[in-house]
Amino acid sequence: MFLTSGSRWRRRVVKSTRMAMFLAGVFLVWMGFVAVRGLLAVPLPSEMEVIFGTAVTDQGNPRPALRERLEEGLRLWRTGLVRTVMVSGAIESGNHRDEARIMADWLMARGVPASAIIVDSHGNTTWLTALHVARLHPRRAVVVSQWFHILRAEWALQRVGVNPVSGTAPSRFRLAELWYLFRDSVALPVYVLTKAPPG
Repeated sequence: MFLTSGSRWRRRVVKSTRMAMFLAGVFLVWMGFVAVRGLLAVPLPSEMEVIFGTAVTDQGNPRPALRERLEEGLRLWRTGLVRTVMVSGAIESGNHRDEARIMADWLMARGVPASAIIVDSHGNTTWLTALHVARLHPRRAVVVSQWFHILRAEWALQRVGVNPVSGTAPSRFRLAELWYLFRDSVALPVYVLTKAPPG
């Protein structure tokens, strides 16, 4: 039986549509896994915690997401779960504020001694932060970030040789974070394919 060109075209469309739906389903399952791993992360007693930076205001104050990370990191330190706090962030291009320095000042204002804080002002990416942590050779580490970022942060530290690594995230959820979940769900496979441990 011969198929007309129109029939062949329809079959190709159906096949392509099914494949697209399958791939979309796989990606949704992967996003769910990334989300659950972050939401269920449990910090373990560790030598160091790593608080990942994010945006600050032009006045030099932590924005809500960063403040929540700092509050979570402060909680870990106060309960004795960690001994050292590494704050890692970028110098923002717009307002030229040093995220890590602002994070350190916030913690010191709440009782964390400067001797317990390591300031990394060049943690422009998750991968760079991981490389900077690896140079310190901590025996155990806890990553502190938002829930959607936990799995990638843990993977990055493990990739550079830090082990074991656990994580914790603030409990607050914002609808806008679903976009960041999508972004991190894409970024982690890219990391797996492109990031090699230091030689």
